[in-house]
Amino acid sequence: MKHIHSYYTPNDLYNKIINGLKKLGIDLADVTPDDLQPVDEFHIRGDAATNELIALSHFTSNMHILDVGCGIGGSTRRLAHEIGCRVTGIDLSDEYIDVAQRLTELLNMQQRVKFHACSALDLPYADNKFDGIWSLQMNMNVEDKLGWLKETCRVLKPGGRAVLYEVCGSKNTPQYFPVPWAQDSSMSFLIPPEEFREVITSAGFDIEVWNDKTDLAKKAFATVRKPVGEPNLPVLGVYLLVGDDIGTKAYNLHRNLDEERVSLIETVAIKPKAS
Repeated sequence: MKHIHSYYTPNDLYNKIINGLKKLGIDLADVTPDDLQPVDEFHIRGDAATNELIALSHFTSNMHILDVGCGIGGSTRRLAHEIGCRVTGIDLSDEYIDVAQRLTELLNMQQRVKFHACSALDLPYADNKFDGIWSLQMNMNVEDKLGWLKETCRVLKPGGRAVLYEVCGSKNTPQYFPVPWAQDSSMSFLIPPEEFREVITSAGFDIEVWNDKTDLAKKAFATVRKPVGEPNLPVLGVYLLVGDDIGTKAYNLHRNLDEERVSLIETVAIKPKAS
């Protein structure tokens, strides 16, 4: 757990983001979620995927949603912004949570969006508290997937929907490293989609939607080439979260997708209503 925590603890991240916004000529008094999108939608296909997941969620403005593994809060804020619901984001990284809170205040969204640093395996919430669950690409770093999903199911109200968007294993092993979520195999715990589906149902969920998005992921990374020389990095980008070797990580993800070493699954799981 410690090495995963340290991987997601970049130094001085908030000020790097603010400096990036200034270099782009963005007035800090008028920052929008779109301005932050290059750095805070840290998952495959970014905001395009987020919007597809929002459409699948059926979440409404009167709901309180828990974002499990929220990072610096990009899709947490997007969810609140698009739907008008309240969202609480949790993440293991204190640094990510600090940045998430400060960016949320910058956008003046702190009334509807809150954050808490904690483990997804031990959520500090009562049973049946949340109307919905939102969790984008965090299972890769969770070895105890059943424990994570049982906790997620516990805090969800009966009849509530859990939207999961997750990288899984595939037909072939091993994966190439580093990748965006892990520097090496000691931080990555991928299982095949069929096994992931079984873990979701074992945790107490019924599966309503199950979409394989691997082909779209392949298209998104189709033009990624092996980096040569010093990286030419943008002013704002996800490299601020996981390091300047993001080009190598993206290239390895491209190879893993093309060689059927990883897959991408979008699913909506329902907590059954009490009989």
